[in-house]
Amino acid sequence: MRNNPPIKIIMIGNLRASLFRNRVVKDGKEIELPKVVLEVRYRDKTGRWQSTSAISLRELPKAILALQQAFEWLTSPVSQT
Repeated sequence: MRNNPPIKIIMIGNLRASLFRNRVVKDGKEIELPKVVLEVRYRDKTGRWQSTSAISLRELPKAILALQQAFEWLTSPVSQT
């Protein structure tokens, strides 16, 4: 499996939702599987950017908003092109 770049990135503060469209073959047919990777970005003690999938209580509203936007984008007719 090759590493495909995200088709869209939604940033809300330090929270990032990366949207992907992976193509797989199932029962001889190629189908598209939309995926969303949600992560919190932060700088570590050395100043390097890191990410985690752990979402704190105060980050939860940002995560909900990012997932809503991801859903809307992935299901809109405009994003299908």
